Formats: sequence, C-alpha cells, structure tokens
Amino acid sequence: MIRKGIDKLIGKECKIIAREPGEEYPFVVFGTLTEIDHTNGFLVVDSKEGIGCINIATVEAIRPKIKDDYL
Repeated sequence: MIRKGIDKLIGKECKIIAREPGEEYPFVVFGTLTEIDHTNGFLVVDSKEGIGCINIATVEAIRPKIKDDYL
C-alpha cells in the first residue's frame, strides 16, 4: 500500500476490508486506525470488539468514514 496515503488515516474512523489467505470471503472491520507499523506490516485498529491487528498484505480496501453533517 502507498505509505503516504495510508498515514493520513491515522486517528480517523475507517472501514477496512481484508481477506485472509485461504478464505473465500473477506471480513469487514469498522473502527479507528490508531497505529501503522510499516516495518512489520500491521495496522492497529480500535473497534467496538476491542483493539486488534490486521496484516497490511491482507487488506483489500480502506475507506474513511463519511460524515453526515447535512442532516
């Protein structure tokens, strides 16, 4: 993944879609991206399930949360 683009998402709520090797379907995580470890290739995410790590190589897409200020 592009280092400069993903570093902008630190501290923001994101939707992360990842697929583990050997799995048929991807999984989705909604949470705040708290840290990125570029040397080991991990994302640290704080979600309602708790704090967890996701391997950068398994990430298919990351999207920041869109604010609904117009309502």
